[in-house]
Amino acid sequence: MPSKDSLLKKLMAKPLPTNYTVRELDSLMKKCGCRKYAGGRGSAVKYVHMESGRIVEFDAPHLGNELYRYHVNAVKKFLSDIGEVEE
Repeated sequence: MPSKDSLLKKLMAKPLPTNYTVRELDSLMKKCGCRKYAGGRGSAVKYVHMESGRIVEFDAPHLGNELYRYHVNAVKKFLSDIGEVEE
């Protein structure tokens, strides 16, 4: 299992990663103190930061399991908002 630091480094790479998987995201978010919730409206996925109550939500990728560019950007902003990274 990759470390939190290696998952963050890959996510924050420039240019944006095109091969960041849902599995990697699930692992990273868990290591950052978030809980995953799925379902609700179609393929919606949301992660709730348990300490602050902040939420990031988007539709899961449909073909394959790599995150789309807007997913990566949303996650980066979310992690910045909860103090895990500096943008």
